[in-house]
Amino acid sequence: MRKYRYISVAGTMGVGKTTLVKIIAKEFGHKPVLENFSANPFLPKFYKDMRRWAFHSQMFFLKEKISQIRQISLMRETKIVQDTPIYEDVFSYAKAQKLLGNMSNDEWKLYFDFYKSFEDDLIRPDRIIFLSASIEGIYQRIAQRTRDYEVKKKKKEFLRYLKVLDGLNRGWIKNIKKKIKIVEIDTEHFDYVKNKKDK
Repeated sequence: MRKYRYISVAGTMGVGKTTLVKIIAKEFGHKPVLENFSANPFLPKFYKDMRRWAFHSQMFFLKEKISQIRQISLMRETKIVQDTPIYEDVFSYAKAQKLLGNMSNDEWKLYFDFYKSFEDDLIRPDRIIFLSASIEGIYQRIAQRTRDYEVKKKKKEFLRYLKVLDGLNRGWIKNIKKKIKIVEIDTEHFDYVKNKKDK
């Protein structure tokens, strides 16, 4: 990993992206670029009323990610490890809201057109690390976290949401392989947190 300037870590929410980003930063000297959930004023509202706030929340994340990538492109001499590539924002998180009925056709079109207007100007990661785990395993990890607005939903409904996200992730990963090298890690068999050998 040391030789790659721009690495991005992907995977369904709760799978361990942020943890791996911090490990890579520490072990290989990359600058960590993390998601700033607390900066999104629409996210807590989204978990209370998804149909009302899905578009606002996803547009906020997209705008922030585009700004983030622009900053990364300016740091030419700095090695970067990023939490969540823009492809996951667009083709997993936002698209899930369209499929689940939380974003209208017009909202999705506006969102996607906004993304496409910037797509060609954004630099791509040199490598994407894709983390996977079982849906139940991911749910249990999320249930133990402190972002309480994520787990206030009923388990059955939230598991359905995770399944949609996971399926969409695997779809865009399959497509992006044609352009970017993907490293896949099954986090249920490789414990890079507790097992030093797996690091």
